[in-house]
Amino acid sequence: MTEPTTGTANADSLLAGAIDIHHHGYPEISFDQRMPLDDAAELRHAHAAGMAGIVFKSHMWPTCAKVHLLAGLVPGITAFSSLTMNPIAGGFSPIAVEAAARQGAKFLFFPTWGAVHDRHRGGFSSHLGHMLDRAAGLDASGALAVLDEAGRVRPEVRECLAVAGEFRMAIGTGHISPAESIAVAEAAKDYGIDEIFFQHPDSNSVAASRDEILEMAGRGAVIELCALGLLPPLQRIKPAWMVEVIEAVGADQCVLTTDTFFEWAPPAAETLRMTARILVSMGVPEDTIPVLVRDVPRRLLHLDT
Repeated sequence: MTEPTTGTANADSLLAGAIDIHHHGYPEISFDQRMPLDDAAELRHAHAAGMAGIVFKSHMWPTCAKVHLLAGLVPGITAFSSLTMNPIAGGFSPIAVEAAARQGAKFLFFPTWGAVHDRHRGGFSSHLGHMLDRAAGLDASGALAVLDEAGRVRPEVRECLAVAGEFRMAIGTGHISPAESIAVAEAAKDYGIDEIFFQHPDSNSVAASRDEILEMAGRGAVIELCALGLLPPLQRIKPAWMVEVIEAVGADQCVLTTDTFFEWAPPAAETLRMTARILVSMGVPEDTIPVLVRDVPRRLLHLDT
């Protein structure tokens, strides 16, 4: 399943009911960080392609107010809101999590540029200074760690998980370390959260090994297949990597997302369409694509229960 063949799939039909659960809207960091479409246009484009929804994520702020305003603008498709627990949004704050949940947030993401692991790896935090002057030179001071010195999940992290469990929020691991992610996957079960979303394990910000990916899957996590990593100029992964993950853990524990962020990235629907075509050409069965883009996102968002 590594040599491309001529695909026959209708990519639009493969996107029927799809939900992109990792999408950065506009504005994200600042108005200077352009996107190809504004959020309403993005939703209209996705709706035209047959998609059912988009989860709007932000490195900076809760997306609840944005999604509340978008809800009446584009009928026929659902915008979902989220909170990312970066320092600017309160960090590991159960009050912030509850407030977001009561404003409709369906996803709780662990820190990205605020994670100590991201700082140590020179991940997104190292690029933030090119976008915000006062973010230049971020180091580990003030960064957020999931585990204490004894390797236990910190009480404030557990409090946030408890709120997420109460409000049935989906959990994404952000840019915390694989070891932290494994600990979160286990701790979350104490609060009725049986599966979490292990985000872009292939990225420099996370850098999970194959064994760590398999361990996360073994603990019930859903593994992200992040289409952004396929696109130039990043090209940090090859399609064969996605195929290998699907084969190793099963399609029902994988989710295909866009991580739409940059001006040069196509809209979410087009990114998913291209990636779906590529996976089918690599031998992934056509009936697997709806699992990756529709069924698993619906399950994580508790839309059928």
